[in-house]
Amino acid sequence: MEYRVFPKGGGKISTVGIGGSKLHALSSEEMVEMIDLALERGINIVDLATETAEVFPKMRNALKGRRNKMLLALHLGLTFQADGQYKRTRRIDEVRQGFERQLAALGTDYADIGYIHYVDELADYHDVFAAGTYDFALQLKREGRIRKLGFASHRAEISRKFLETGEFDLFMFSINPAYDLDPVAHNPLEEDLSALDALHVAQERADLYCLAAKLGVGITVMKPFGAGRLLDARTSPFGQALTVPQCIQYCLDRPAVLSCMVGVDCVENLKRLVAYYDSSREERDYSFIAGMRFEEMSGKCVYCNHCLPCPKNIDIARVHKFLDLAQVGDELARRHYQALEHKAGDCIQCGSCEKNCPFQVPVRRKMQEAAKFFGA
Repeated sequence: MEYRVFPKGGGKISTVGIGGSKLHALSSEEMVEMIDLALERGINIVDLATETAEVFPKMRNALKGRRNKMLLALHLGLTFQADGQYKRTRRIDEVRQGFERQLAALGTDYADIGYIHYVDELADYHDVFAAGTYDFALQLKREGRIRKLGFASHRAEISRKFLETGEFDLFMFSINPAYDLDPVAHNPLEEDLSALDALHVAQERADLYCLAAKLGVGITVMKPFGAGRLLDARTSPFGQALTVPQCIQYCLDRPAVLSCMVGVDCVENLKRLVAYYDSSREERDYSFIAGMRFEEMSGKCVYCNHCLPCPKNIDIARVHKFLDLAQVGDELARRHYQALEHKAGDCIQCGSCEKNCPFQVPVRRKMQEAAKFFGA
């Protein structure tokens, strides 16, 4: 296992961690088995931005007697509705209640990391301060109920504004080669393909990573595989699949990056993830992408479910995922779609999902496409 040290306050974090996006798929027994393997291999960080509240008591059970061996990252502004749907909120009463409920369900009285949850718009950034979330976060850190304070965002300009406050220890940001590359500057026909500089990382993002390093603020990475798109030639924007070691190494090579948080839904996937540490330098080499043309990933669903809640209880991420898979010939995805309780045809085209989406996905149009493709 490889570790990096938090720039502020010390302490170490494994360079690969467990993301929360898929933990709901694990049973209580599987959660125990997964944590057993993670600790055995030296993974010491779990992010708990989850789709359902049922993950928390399962994690409590899995960490019984060894809470101090795992860094737990909770999100301020993440809560769950009465029907169990994920919800992002800036109402300070809901922020407080959501945080307290997460701690209680985990059976702990502190979070190792507390992120201000998912801020991508300027108006929302201002709401974080005006509605009290920021002050609440500072209070929790003063009290020791949050050991390290962070924020989560997908946008460089918003992240810079948070960094300018000088109060944050780290932040969670979406990084992978497809997100970083500038499609305007990237022209492999006119580049020295032997030079890594040919990757042309978008200046705004490159500047953000350097600013974080200068200020001593660490970065934890979300979406290092682009929700799996980069790992499949059929969906990769490069037209060629990257490997798990290549994606992880790319992220770890960015300035200020501490750890890659990867969603894990079974023990076998965790084994494939930690195999990164057994890979050779050659197997981690991603420089071939300097010579590739690629499609932008803006507008492509990454199944994060930030679009929720849906007034018709549609699991929008799963609809998108099954549509993407079925369109490239996965017949099992069609059967999985048919088993959904609420399907794309239930969509009332209200547009609330599109306001929440950080990746500019035309959700309403995709719901119509899915309903037509699957026949319901």
